[in-house]
Amino acid sequence: MDANIRELKANLSRVIRRVQAGETVTVRIRQRAVARIVPAVSKSDPDDLAHTPGVVWKGGKPAGLARGERLPKGIKLANWVTEDRR
Repeated sequence: MDANIRELKANLSRVIRRVQAGETVTVRIRQRAVARIVPAVSKSDPDDLAHTPGVVWKGGKPAGLARGERLPKGIKLANWVTEDRR
């Protein structure tokens, strides 16, 4: 479903009910898509996750990093994280 801002304001309850039913709503301003309203993902049961295509678990704990990283001296944590994200 597509909705412009005026339509969304006038019919918010109806639009939310449609989203709750599983429909995705694209919000448009001057015919240009600017946002998408999607149904919230409910917490899934681990058994449901096991039946999801592409999900494989062979038991055991995940390996993770062989050795953790240490914060270099003289560098603030926020700067280090920002640099790592680049």
